[in-house]
Amino acid sequence: MKPKHKVYYLRVALLSLVGLVSGIAGLTPMEGLSLFLLAYFLVTPLSLKLWGDELKDLGLMKLYREALGSSFLALLLIWTLVINLMGPGVPIYVVRASQGGIYPIQTIDGRIVGPGERPLAGYNAVYLKLTDHNIEDIYIGSYAKKGDLTKVILGRTEVTLSKGEIHISGVYNLSIGSDYKRMSKLLGNITIFVNGTLVINGTMKLNPGETKEFTYNSTMMEVSHTAPGVLDVEIDSTRGRITEYPVSVFISSIEEKEGYIFVFDSVKPFWKTRTARVDDSYVVVLPPG
Repeated sequence: MKPKHKVYYLRVALLSLVGLVSGIAGLTPMEGLSLFLLAYFLVTPLSLKLWGDELKDLGLMKLYREALGSSFLALLLIWTLVINLMGPGVPIYVVRASQGGIYPIQTIDGRIVGPGERPLAGYNAVYLKLTDHNIEDIYIGSYAKKGDLTKVILGRTEVTLSKGEIHISGVYNLSIGSDYKRMSKLLGNITIFVNGTLVINGTMKLNPGETKEFTYNSTMMEVSHTAPGVLDVEIDSTRGRITEYPVSVFISSIEEKEGYIFVFDSVKPFWKTRTARVDDSYVVVLPPG
């Protein structure tokens, strides 16, 4: 093996080890970079001590430059791989169904997720339509025990049901893509200025701390700009108007099953074949059994 190749492989191996240690120890990027620089420059004196006679004709600059790109790439690859392997992994939930319908989600080991749990990005149930055991349509939602006053949480939205009345409330941050899309659907075109002022549809201004009230038939809506780019929404309506604006921006349907009330979001997840994605979580439809 040529002398410079010995330096090359030593440096790549040592920096791979640095990546491994950085991932296991959970070092910050600055800490990992500092350890990289220390190990990188230590390779040259270590190589000279091991193979000094063989390396005397290469020169110090060539020794310091040897494997610069490859060793940095090795560090990043190993570091990233270790972080992914040691991380919490991808949350996956299942629904065991041979036909469409309303189902609470289950964990991989078969435990049914209860009404007080919302591990699927704030949801715990699905409304499925299947064709040949594949997803044709899907809504995500949550469920709760039916009572005189029933509260169901859909992600960032809380829905309260009582005697035919429906109350919707939630706090939405316009810097979050999904929240911005929902608020745009609710209010129209939203422009955010540097001073924090919101301009809706080019005409209506909503300054931080300001509240606007709207009436749509018998539905009342209040929108408060509680902090720059943060909207607090309150809606009071009736269950008979869930297909009408503005309730339809948040809810697609309300269903009852076996003493529970299921409320489904109007925003659908992305799906393909038997798998639906909700943020960074997944739901897989499996056959019963």
